[in-house]
Amino acid sequence: MAVISQAACGSDSQGSPGAAGATTGGSAGAGGSASGGAGATDGSAADAPGPGPSTDGWKSAYVDGGVRIGCGDSREAVAGSGAPGLVFGNTAIYVGYEQSGQNQNPVFVRFDQDTQAYCEHHESQGPDGRAVGITWDGGAHAYVVYTVVGGGTSLEGKGGWVPSYAPGSMSGGGPKVSYVGRVETTHGTLQTGTFVIAVNSDNHVNSHAPRGAVTVLADGNVEFLGSSAHKPIDEGWKPMSCTDYPFDSRYRFSPYLATLVCADCTNCRSQKPCP
Repeated sequence: MAVISQAACGSDSQGSPGAAGATTGGSAGAGGSASGGAGATDGSAADAPGPGPSTDGWKSAYVDGGVRIGCGDSREAVAGSGAPGLVFGNTAIYVGYEQSGQNQNPVFVRFDQDTQAYCEHHESQGPDGRAVGITWDGGAHAYVVYTVVGGGTSLEGKGGWVPSYAPGSMSGGGPKVSYVGRVETTHGTLQTGTFVIAVNSDNHVNSHAPRGAVTVLADGNVEFLGSSAHKPIDEGWKPMSCTDYPFDSRYRFSPYLATLVCADCTNCRSQKPCP
């Protein structure tokens, strides 16, 4: 079942990425209109104008591990699957993953009334990818939380704070990590996105799982909560200074996900702690 809340301001080879929950809110149901447009990096032009966000504000839906859906599924079937989805007026957007042979690809699908407007896979390369949470206000863009197992996908190079699965001098390996993306809702295009990873003592990428959909804060910044198996990374892609488990982290990013605003984690010390 999708966990939905409202903000105040194939095979299951991936398994469960973390504790179920949501950090922002809303309600799913029938109906919505969405708007969107071309993306931009921080500090540049905003999304193309559209009908505008709902007065209901930002809502979110999240399912731990995601839900398997298909681009050939009807709206009724997708809604009945329990996939994370949000509805504004006559438009609904759902996220999940589609099984393709031995591979899993994240799905971002929009319905206007009962007609599918589009169904996008934001990566379809070898590593398994899932979309597990969505945060949206009915307007021009939504934020999606993904999990991905390994590098070498089209999630990379999107201009986010961490632009690749194994940035800098890190070595990849294949553990499941988190990814936060900003998606324009007119065509379903992934505009920008950042990986959220951990690193072990050998400078290898280690697992990092989401703990819910993101929260859009009153200042427009985006907060993501996660949990890692080893030290989460800090400013400069360096591991935080940590003493013991658990590693429950909090990251705040600029609206286009290009800049780390602050970060902290239980039992760890960060260079840019959140207030």
